[in-house]
Amino acid sequence: MAYFWSTFVGADTYTLADLEVLSNEGSHVEFFQHALDIRPSERQEAWKTMVSKMGDQYSRSILTKSEINRKDFQKIESLYDWPSLRIDDVFKGRRQEIGQRFLRSCLKGDNPCWNDLKAFWEKDKTDPEVAFKLSELTVNYKESPLSSWSFLEVALKSNLSEFYCKKEFVMTALWGKIEIDYIKLGPEGDLMRKIDLTIHPDCMPSLILEARKRLFSPPKMLDRELAFQILKSQSKADTFVQDFFYTVYLLDNPSQGELFNYSWNRLRELAGKSTRRDAVMKKMRELDPLPDDILASLDERKKRAILNHFKTYFPEYLSYYTDQCVLYYGGKGSFPSGNPTVHCQQFMDSELAPAIIDDFKIKQYQDVRKI
Repeated sequence: MAYFWSTFVGADTYTLADLEVLSNEGSHVEFFQHALDIRPSERQEAWKTMVSKMGDQYSRSILTKSEINRKDFQKIESLYDWPSLRIDDVFKGRRQEIGQRFLRSCLKGDNPCWNDLKAFWEKDKTDPEVAFKLSELTVNYKESPLSSWSFLEVALKSNLSEFYCKKEFVMTALWGKIEIDYIKLGPEGDLMRKIDLTIHPDCMPSLILEARKRLFSPPKMLDRELAFQILKSQSKADTFVQDFFYTVYLLDNPSQGELFNYSWNRLRELAGKSTRRDAVMKKMRELDPLPDDILASLDERKKRAILNHFKTYFPEYLSYYTDQCVLYYGGKGSFPSGNPTVHCQQFMDSELAPAIIDDFKIKQYQDVRKI
């Protein structure tokens, strides 16, 4: 694209004096058709000043148009290949505005200009504001050849990340990136270092807020574990956060491993810490639905072991859970989100229930189910 303008060049070679006349007349098209007639060794301060002036005027004239067409877009992109204009902050800003306006319009057309978008971005990936605006522009287009993260990885490493990270779609993309990293690293990987390499420190407060939100209300099970690991990596997992996570982790039908062992021991520890156990129980009452994936586990041995562990060290939860189950099936109480005890029926009708739940609780459940 660097020689876009050369297709208009005539037989004559223009001199610096010719360019000065064109500059004074404001003849942008003819000026840029012949500006490169000047030998590289002669492109000194006077030439650079004229190029900058004409680039400013020409780009400004394009921005006055109600709609920017492909020809104007391509001419500006061609000029951006000129070293003297690439380092011109005024022209650079205008080029960005022209490109974004053109792309915003053409992406809505019958033949979205994905190749133009990709070329525009790959020509200069240094500006965080452009990166953010392109991610905002393309976030809802599934057919985009570039993911939102292609842009956001530039934006979120900048000192403007504090503002970008407050946007919901940005945090969604960031969370997805960290999730992939966490799956690759595993629970014992250096997540803190990975996060530090991904975002500017100014983004961290927003990430911590998101982690706390997903710890208590995760869209999917892995989100709770990742949220805890993020808080832990940033020294934000206080005693309560640890107590809560390790307790719920056992109820989420976990695989055996180091986290499982931590959780198993933590529940035993809470048995002798009534104040801490009460704080966890208070928070768990706010959860909807209540964590109960362990009740649907096909691993009967693991299910029996975990439920017996709760029966011994945290019976309050099993009592509250079955109470909610009875209320729901009995048509009492308020449950705007539906059944808060998703796997209760499956468990209460199983042969394991009498070994875990008191007889009168089972009878209460059976009575309401008959109605």
